[in-house]
Amino acid sequence: MNRRRDILVGLVLIGAAAVAVVGTLWLQNYGWGGNERILQARFQEVGQLMEGNDVKFRGVAIGKIRNIEVEPSGDAVLVTMRIQSDVQLPSDPVVILSPESMFGDWQAQISPRSSFPNYTFAEAPEPDVLPGYALPDISQLTAAADQIADNLSTLTDRVEMAFTEETAHNIASAIDNIQLVSQRLGQLVGQQAQTFDDLANRMQASADELGSAARAARGTFQRVDTLLAAGQVDSLLTDSRAAVRSIRTVSDNLAESSQGFQSTLTRADSTFARLDRITGAIDSGQGSLGKLLQDTTVVSRAESALAQLQLLLEDFRQNPKRYVRLSIF
Repeated sequence: MNRRRDILVGLVLIGAAAVAVVGTLWLQNYGWGGNERILQARFQEVGQLMEGNDVKFRGVAIGKIRNIEVEPSGDAVLVTMRIQSDVQLPSDPVVILSPESMFGDWQAQISPRSSFPNYTFAEAPEPDVLPGYALPDISQLTAAADQIADNLSTLTDRVEMAFTEETAHNIASAIDNIQLVSQRLGQLVGQQAQTFDDLANRMQASADELGSAARAARGTFQRVDTLLAAGQVDSLLTDSRAAVRSIRTVSDNLAESSQGFQSTLTRADSTFARLDRITGAIDSGQGSLGKLLQDTTVVSRAESALAQLQLLLEDFRQNPKRYVRLSIF
């Protein structure tokens, strides 16, 4: 009886151990049919990741974390994962570690690298080891929040120190100045717009004048084409040749005349030289005319003779019979 009870207790213990082993293996997602494969990923840190946490792809659990170990060099952490072998992973897979719930559970999410272009992944020298990145955990976020709070407190203190009543007045004055400057800029822009309008009008007028000149030039070219087509160019060239010959004849005549005029000028120069010598001789008292001009008594006698001649003419006018006697018979 005791022996049977001992055997029964032993069987119960063996069954409990088998159930524990099988349950543990099931919880750790050990495969029984060989339809799983092993993946490894490299991380700078793993946060609160533990063995047995889920490995997910597109939000679906496809495996478990099997092992977590630090590399011998101490530069990174190597995480071994066991996933389903029939899952088709992306061409550029990376592993993201992140909190799965608010209770401290973590997960490993397999995603394409292109989905997280701003993350710096821990690259592995081995090509079969996936690069990984761990999101900050609650403690890191809390520390970052504390640092941000300290920075905000410091910034608030500095703002309170800088933003005094005088600063407020200065800012208000600066706003007024900015408004005044904006108004002046608006006026300047209006003036420049008017200037541009005037310039555009002048350019339009110049364009119109150029158009008129182009039309006149086109008309001239058309008339030239008409003359060319009518055969009047030959007659114009003939007339031009005749005119050139006439001009050449006139120029030859002018050349001959200029030569005669040159000889005339030469004779005139000789004549003027002689007159100059005569005038000099007269001025020096040479000759009869010079003596006449130099002798003042001749002038006095001439004036006396003229006076007597004038008295004679006056007497002749008053008594003509005294001088003229007319007898018919």
